[in-house]
Amino acid sequence: MEFKLADPEDLGHEIEETRNNLSTDRLDMSFGEIISMYERNEVIIDPDFQRLFRWSEYQQSRFIESILLGIPIPPIFVAEDKKGRWELVDGLQRLSAVLSFFGVLKTLPERNNWTLQEGDIIRTLENYSCKDLPLKFQLNIKRSTCRIEIIRWNSQYDMRFELFNRLNTGGSPLTSQEIRNCIYRGISSKFNEFLKKLADNPEFDRLISPTRKQREELYLEELVLRFASLYRNLSNVKSSIDQHMTYFMKNAVEDSNFSYNIIEDIFLKTVSVLKPLGSEIFCSPQKHFATGLYDMIMIGMAEHIGKYSNISHQKIMRKINEEIKADKEIKRLSGRGADSRNRIIYRLEMADKIFSKV
Repeated sequence: MEFKLADPEDLGHEIEETRNNLSTDRLDMSFGEIISMYERNEVIIDPDFQRLFRWSEYQQSRFIESILLGIPIPPIFVAEDKKGRWELVDGLQRLSAVLSFFGVLKTLPERNNWTLQEGDIIRTLENYSCKDLPLKFQLNIKRSTCRIEIIRWNSQYDMRFELFNRLNTGGSPLTSQEIRNCIYRGISSKFNEFLKKLADNPEFDRLISPTRKQREELYLEELVLRFASLYRNLSNVKSSIDQHMTYFMKNAVEDSNFSYNIIEDIFLKTVSVLKPLGSEIFCSPQKHFATGLYDMIMIGMAEHIGKYSNISHQKIMRKINEEIKADKEIKRLSGRGADSRNRIIYRLEMADKIFSKV
Protein backbone atom coordinates (compact mmCIF):
# COMPACT_ATOMS: atom_id res chain seq x y z
CA MET A 1 0.00 0.00 0.00
CA GLU A 2 1.50 3.34 -1.08
CA PHE A 3 0.61 6.82 0.13
CA LYS A 4 1.01 9.94 -2.01
CA LEU A 5 1.64 13.47 -0.80
CA ALA A 6 -1.06 16.10 -1.07
CA ASP A 7 -0.52 18.94 -3.52
CA PRO A 8 1.58 21.68 -1.80
CA GLU A 9 -0.97 24.32 -2.84
CA ASP A 10 -3.79 22.34 -1.21
CA LEU A 11 -1.67 21.96 1.91
CA GLY A 12 -0.98 25.69 2.06
CA HIS A 13 -4.63 26.56 1.51
CA GLU A 14 -5.79 24.26 4.31
CA ILE A 15 -3.20 25.64 6.75
CA GLU A 16 -4.13 29.28 5.99
CA GLU A 17 -7.87 28.60 6.16
CA THR A 18 -7.56 26.91 9.55
CA ARG A 19 -5.28 29.65 10.92
CA ASN A 20 -7.85 32.26 9.87
CA ASN A 21 -10.56 30.40 11.77
CA LEU A 22 -8.67 30.79 15.04
CA SER A 23 -8.98 34.15 16.81
CA THR A 24 -6.70 34.61 19.81
CA ASP A 25 -5.54 37.25 22.29
CA ARG A 26 -3.32 37.35 25.39
CA LEU A 27 -3.22 39.21 28.69
CA ASP A 28 -1.03 39.22 31.79
CA MET A 29 -3.20 39.02 34.92
CA SER A 30 -2.57 38.56 38.63
CA PHE A 31 -3.87 35.48 40.40
CA GLY A 32 -5.89 37.83 42.60
CA GLU A 33 -7.73 39.15 39.53
CA ILE A 34 -8.33 35.61 38.26
CA ILE A 35 -9.68 34.54 41.69
CA SER A 36 -12.07 37.51 41.71
CA MET A 37 -13.29 36.69 38.19
CA TYR A 38 -13.82 33.06 39.22
CA GLU A 39 -15.87 34.14 42.25
CA ARG A 40 -18.03 36.33 39.95
CA ASN A 41 -18.54 33.36 37.59
CA GLU A 42 -16.58 35.12 34.85
CA VAL A 43 -14.05 32.27 34.72
CA ILE A 44 -15.81 28.95 34.26
CA ILE A 45 -14.36 25.60 35.23
CA ASP A 46 -16.79 22.91 34.12
CA PRO A 47 -17.91 20.84 37.14
CA ASP A 48 -17.04 17.58 35.35
CA PHE A 49 -13.63 18.97 34.53
CA GLN A 50 -13.09 20.16 38.08
CA ARG A 51 -13.72 16.64 39.39
CA LEU A 52 -10.61 15.65 37.46
CA PHE A 53 -8.44 17.88 39.65
CA ARG A 54 -5.80 15.23 40.36
CA TRP A 55 -2.83 17.03 41.82
CA SER A 56 -1.61 15.68 45.12
CA GLU A 57 -0.86 18.09 47.97
CA TYR A 58 2.83 17.68 47.17
CA GLN A 59 2.22 18.84 43.57
CA GLN A 60 0.06 21.72 44.80
CA SER A 61 2.68 22.70 47.38
CA ARG A 62 5.39 22.66 44.73
CA PHE A 63 3.33 25.00 42.54
CA ILE A 64 2.64 27.48 45.37
CA GLU A 65 6.38 27.37 46.22
CA SER A 66 7.17 28.20 42.58
CA ILE A 67 4.87 31.24 42.71
CA LEU A 68 6.40 32.46 45.96
CA LEU A 69 9.89 32.11 44.48
CA GLY A 70 8.94 33.90 41.28
CA ILE A 71 9.69 30.90 39.09
CA PRO A 72 8.05 31.40 35.65
CA ILE A 73 4.94 29.28 35.14
CA PRO A 74 3.23 28.17 31.91
CA PRO A 75 0.33 30.25 30.58
CA ILE A 76 -3.31 29.41 31.22
CA PHE A 77 -5.53 28.98 28.16
CA VAL A 78 -9.20 29.99 28.18
CA ALA A 79 -11.97 29.99 25.56
CA GLU A 80 -14.22 33.04 25.48
CA ASP A 81 -17.93 32.24 25.18
CA LYS A 82 -20.55 34.43 23.52
CA LYS A 83 -21.23 36.20 26.82
CA GLY A 84 -17.58 37.11 27.21
CA ARG A 85 -16.92 34.65 30.04
CA TRP A 86 -13.76 32.57 30.03
CA GLU A 87 -14.02 28.79 30.00
CA LEU A 88 -10.85 27.09 31.20
CA VAL A 89 -9.10 25.14 28.45
CA ASP A 90 -5.70 24.38 29.95
CA GLY A 91 -4.41 25.08 33.44
CA LEU A 92 -6.92 23.08 35.48
CA GLN A 93 -4.36 21.71 37.94
CA ARG A 94 -2.53 25.04 38.39
CA LEU A 95 -5.58 27.24 38.77
CA SER A 96 -7.39 24.74 41.01
CA ALA A 97 -4.32 24.58 43.26
CA VAL A 98 -4.45 28.35 43.80
CA LEU A 99 -8.25 28.47 44.20
CA SER A 100 -8.28 25.62 46.70
CA PHE A 101 -5.33 27.09 48.64
CA PHE A 102 -7.38 30.27 49.13
CA GLY A 103 -10.46 28.17 49.99
CA VAL A 104 -12.71 29.24 47.10
CA LEU A 105 -12.83 26.15 44.84
CA LYS A 106 -16.60 25.75 44.36
CA THR A 107 -17.46 22.19 43.40
CA LEU A 108 -14.76 20.48 45.47
CA PRO A 109 -15.01 22.21 48.85
CA GLU A 110 -13.36 19.21 50.49
CA ARG A 111 -10.16 20.09 48.61
CA ASN A 112 -10.10 23.65 50.04
CA ASN A 113 -7.86 25.08 52.76
CA TRP A 114 -5.14 22.46 52.53
CA THR A 115 -1.74 22.88 54.18
CA LEU A 116 1.59 23.14 52.42
CA GLN A 117 4.07 20.31 52.52
CA GLU A 118 7.79 20.79 52.95
CA GLY A 119 9.05 22.58 49.87
CA ASP A 120 11.75 21.19 47.62
CA ILE A 121 13.61 24.47 48.14
CA ILE A 122 11.83 26.20 51.06
CA ARG A 123 11.59 23.48 53.67
CA THR A 124 9.93 25.72 56.29
CA LEU A 125 6.71 25.96 54.26
CA GLU A 126 5.54 22.71 55.84
CA ASN A 127 2.14 22.82 57.63
CA TYR A 128 1.34 26.41 56.61
CA SER A 129 -2.23 26.93 55.40
CA CYS A 130 -3.20 30.07 53.51
CA LYS A 131 -4.59 31.79 56.62
CA ASP A 132 -1.42 30.96 58.60
CA LEU A 133 0.86 32.30 55.89
CA PRO A 134 2.02 35.88 56.66
CA LEU A 135 -0.13 38.44 54.83
CA LYS A 136 2.89 39.59 52.85
CA PHE A 137 3.22 36.18 51.22
CA GLN A 138 -0.53 35.76 50.66
CA LEU A 139 -0.43 39.06 48.75
CA ASN A 140 2.69 37.95 46.89
CA ILE A 141 0.75 34.98 45.54
CA LYS A 142 -2.29 37.10 44.62
CA ARG A 143 -0.13 39.74 42.93
CA SER A 144 1.93 37.26 40.95
CA THR A 145 1.07 37.45 37.28
CA CYS A 146 0.16 34.72 34.85
CA ARG A 147 -0.09 34.89 31.08
CA ILE A 148 -3.66 34.25 29.85
CA GLU A 149 -4.04 33.02 26.27
CA ILE A 150 -7.59 33.70 25.06
CA ILE A 151 -9.37 31.81 22.30
CA ARG A 152 -12.10 34.17 21.09
CA TRP A 153 -15.71 32.97 20.80
CA ASN A 154 -15.80 33.42 17.03
CA SER A 155 -13.16 30.73 16.54
CA GLN A 156 -14.24 27.40 15.07
CA TYR A 157 -16.16 25.42 17.69
CA ASP A 158 -14.39 22.19 16.89
CA MET A 159 -11.03 23.74 17.72
CA ARG A 160 -11.92 23.49 21.42
CA PHE A 161 -11.13 19.79 21.57
CA GLU A 162 -7.82 20.29 19.76
CA LEU A 163 -6.90 23.04 22.19
CA PHE A 164 -7.84 20.99 25.24
CA ASN A 165 -5.97 18.00 23.86
CA ARG A 166 -2.79 19.73 22.65
CA LEU A 167 -2.47 22.22 25.49
CA ASN A 168 -3.43 19.81 28.26
CA THR A 169 -0.34 19.95 30.47
CA GLY A 170 0.65 19.55 34.08
CA GLY A 171 1.67 16.56 36.16
CA SER A 172 -1.67 14.74 35.68
CA PRO A 173 -2.96 15.48 32.17
CA LEU A 174 -6.44 14.45 31.10
CA THR A 175 -7.12 11.78 28.49
CA SER A 176 -8.83 12.50 25.18
CA GLN A 177 -12.04 10.81 26.35
CA GLU A 178 -12.13 12.80 29.60
CA ILE A 179 -11.80 15.98 27.53
CA ARG A 180 -14.58 14.92 25.11
CA ASN A 181 -16.92 14.08 27.98
CA CYS A 182 -16.32 17.46 29.59
CA ILE A 183 -16.76 19.46 26.38
CA TYR A 184 -19.90 17.79 25.07
CA ARG A 185 -21.73 17.14 28.33
CA GLY A 186 -22.62 20.84 28.25
CA ILE A 187 -24.77 20.17 25.17
CA SER A 188 -26.37 16.93 26.37
CA SER A 189 -25.38 14.17 28.78
CA LYS A 190 -27.37 11.45 26.97
CA PHE A 191 -24.49 10.29 24.77
CA ASN A 192 -22.06 10.29 27.72
CA GLU A 193 -24.48 8.10 29.65
CA PHE A 194 -24.80 5.80 26.64
CA LEU A 195 -21.01 5.33 26.46
CA LYS A 196 -20.84 4.68 30.19
CA LYS A 197 -23.64 2.13 30.02
CA LEU A 198 -21.86 0.04 27.38
CA ALA A 199 -18.44 0.54 28.99
CA ASP A 200 -19.84 -0.81 32.27
CA ASN A 201 -21.06 -4.01 30.61
CA PRO A 202 -19.37 -6.84 32.59
CA GLU A 203 -18.70 -8.96 29.50
CA PHE A 204 -16.98 -6.06 27.74
CA ASP A 205 -14.96 -5.29 30.85
CA ARG A 206 -13.71 -8.88 31.03
CA LEU A 207 -13.00 -8.95 27.29
CA ILE A 208 -10.77 -5.86 27.50
CA SER A 209 -9.38 -6.50 31.01
CA PRO A 210 -8.38 -2.86 31.58
CA THR A 211 -5.99 -1.74 34.26
CA ARG A 212 -7.33 0.30 37.15
CA LYS A 213 -5.74 3.42 35.65
CA GLN A 214 -7.36 2.77 32.25
CA ARG A 215 -10.74 2.32 33.91
CA GLU A 216 -10.37 5.58 35.84
CA GLU A 217 -9.31 7.44 32.71
CA LEU A 218 -12.42 6.30 30.76
CA TYR A 219 -10.49 4.03 28.40
CA LEU A 220 -13.44 1.63 28.13
CA GLU A 221 -15.71 4.52 27.15
CA GLU A 222 -13.20 5.57 24.52
CA LEU A 223 -13.19 2.04 23.08
CA VAL A 224 -16.99 2.06 22.92
CA LEU A 225 -16.85 5.42 21.12
CA ARG A 226 -14.21 4.02 18.79
CA PHE A 227 -16.53 1.14 17.88
CA ALA A 228 -19.59 3.37 17.42
CA SER A 229 -17.70 5.86 15.26
CA LEU A 230 -16.33 3.19 12.89
CA TYR A 231 -19.24 0.76 12.58
CA ARG A 232 -20.74 1.18 9.09
CA ASN A 233 -19.21 4.63 9.00
CA LEU A 234 -15.93 4.07 7.14
CA SER A 235 -16.76 6.57 4.37
CA ASN A 236 -16.93 9.34 6.98
CA VAL A 237 -13.40 8.82 8.28
CA LYS A 238 -11.78 12.02 7.04
CA SER A 239 -8.96 12.40 9.55
CA SER A 240 -6.99 10.61 12.25
CA ILE A 241 -9.00 8.35 14.55
CA ASP A 242 -8.73 10.83 17.44
CA GLN A 243 -10.26 13.64 15.41
CA HIS A 244 -12.78 11.29 13.82
CA MET A 245 -14.06 10.16 17.22
CA THR A 246 -14.31 13.77 18.40
CA TYR A 247 -16.35 14.85 15.36
CA PHE A 248 -18.50 11.75 15.64
CA MET A 249 -19.24 12.42 19.32
CA LYS A 250 -20.05 16.08 18.64
CA ASN A 251 -22.51 15.10 15.89
CA ALA A 252 -24.04 12.30 17.99
CA VAL A 253 -24.58 14.60 20.97
CA GLU A 254 -26.41 17.09 18.75
CA ASP A 255 -28.43 14.43 16.87
CA SER A 256 -31.83 13.82 18.48
CA ASN A 257 -32.31 10.83 16.14
CA PHE A 258 -29.01 9.09 16.89
CA SER A 259 -29.40 5.29 16.57
CA TYR A 260 -28.62 4.36 20.19
CA ASN A 261 -30.52 1.06 20.08
CA ILE A 262 -28.89 -0.14 16.86
CA ILE A 263 -25.36 0.57 18.09
CA GLU A 264 -26.05 -0.98 21.49
CA ASP A 265 -27.55 -4.13 19.98
CA ILE A 266 -24.70 -4.81 17.54
CA PHE A 267 -22.05 -3.90 20.13
CA LEU A 268 -23.43 -6.34 22.73
CA LYS A 269 -23.87 -9.13 20.14
CA THR A 270 -20.25 -8.69 19.02
CA VAL A 271 -18.96 -8.72 22.60
CA SER A 272 -21.02 -11.83 23.34
CA VAL A 273 -19.47 -13.76 20.43
CA LEU A 274 -15.92 -12.67 21.28
CA LYS A 275 -16.02 -12.92 25.08
CA PRO A 276 -14.95 -16.61 25.29
CA LEU A 277 -11.75 -15.79 23.39
CA GLY A 278 -10.41 -13.49 26.11
CA SER A 279 -8.51 -10.21 25.97
CA GLU A 280 -5.48 -11.79 24.28
CA ILE A 281 -7.25 -11.58 20.91
CA PHE A 282 -6.56 -7.82 20.95
CA CYS A 283 -2.93 -8.18 22.02
CA SER A 284 0.18 -7.74 19.91
CA PRO A 285 3.01 -10.32 19.98
CA GLN A 286 4.51 -8.15 22.75
CA LYS A 287 1.33 -8.77 24.80
CA HIS A 288 0.21 -5.14 24.57
CA PHE A 289 -3.39 -4.17 23.82
CA ALA A 290 -3.45 -3.02 20.18
CA THR A 291 -6.24 -0.67 19.10
CA GLY A 292 -5.60 -1.63 15.47
CA LEU A 293 -6.48 -5.25 16.29
CA TYR A 294 -9.46 -4.09 18.37
CA ASP A 295 -10.79 -2.13 15.37
CA MET A 296 -10.34 -4.96 12.91
CA ILE A 297 -11.80 -7.70 15.11
CA MET A 298 -14.68 -5.75 16.63
CA ILE A 299 -15.77 -3.94 13.45
CA GLY A 300 -15.08 -6.88 11.12
CA MET A 301 -17.10 -9.18 13.36
CA ALA A 302 -19.91 -6.65 13.82
CA GLU A 303 -20.32 -6.13 10.09
CA HIS A 304 -20.95 -9.88 9.64
CA ILE A 305 -22.29 -10.84 13.06
CA GLY A 306 -25.14 -12.93 11.63
CA LYS A 307 -22.63 -15.45 10.25
CA TYR A 308 -20.85 -16.06 13.56
CA SER A 309 -23.51 -16.82 16.16
CA ASN A 310 -23.07 -20.59 15.74
CA ILE A 311 -19.39 -20.76 14.74
CA SER A 312 -16.97 -22.47 17.11
CA HIS A 313 -14.66 -20.31 19.18
CA GLN A 314 -11.70 -22.28 17.90
CA LYS A 315 -12.51 -21.41 14.29
CA ILE A 316 -12.86 -17.70 15.10
CA MET A 317 -9.56 -17.77 16.98
CA ARG A 318 -7.80 -19.42 14.02
CA LYS A 319 -9.18 -16.76 11.70
CA ILE A 320 -7.85 -13.99 13.96
CA ASN A 321 -4.43 -15.58 14.41
CA GLU A 322 -3.84 -16.80 10.85
CA GLU A 323 -5.58 -14.17 8.71
CA ILE A 324 -5.11 -11.00 10.80
CA LYS A 325 -2.24 -11.33 13.24
CA ALA A 326 -0.01 -13.30 10.87
CA ASP A 327 -0.56 -10.98 7.88
CA LYS A 328 2.68 -9.04 7.22
CA GLU A 329 0.97 -6.04 5.59
CA ILE A 330 -1.49 -5.68 8.47
CA LYS A 331 1.44 -5.85 10.90
CA ARG A 332 3.30 -3.16 8.96
CA LEU A 333 0.32 -0.83 8.96
CA SER A 334 -0.40 -1.41 12.64
CA GLY A 335 2.84 0.07 13.90
CA ARG A 336 3.94 3.69 13.82
CA GLY A 337 1.25 5.95 12.36
CA ALA A 338 -1.38 3.24 12.80
CA ASP A 339 -4.15 5.71 13.61
CA SER A 340 -3.85 7.72 10.40
CA ARG A 341 -6.91 7.83 8.15
CA ASN A 342 -5.47 5.76 5.28
CA ARG A 343 -4.20 2.99 7.54
CA ILE A 344 -7.48 2.74 9.43
CA ILE A 345 -9.45 2.50 6.20
CA TYR A 346 -7.09 -0.13 4.77
CA ARG A 347 -7.22 -2.28 7.91
CA LEU A 348 -11.00 -2.13 8.15
CA GLU A 349 -11.43 -2.95 4.47
CA MET A 350 -9.18 -5.96 5.05
CA ALA A 351 -11.21 -6.93 8.11
CA ASP A 352 -14.41 -6.77 6.10
CA LYS A 353 -12.98 -9.18 3.52
CA ILE A 354 -11.62 -11.53 6.17
CA PHE A 355 -14.81 -11.76 8.24
CA SER A 356 -17.12 -11.92 5.21
CA LYS A 357 -15.87 -15.49 4.68
CA VAL A 358 -16.68 -17.82 7.54
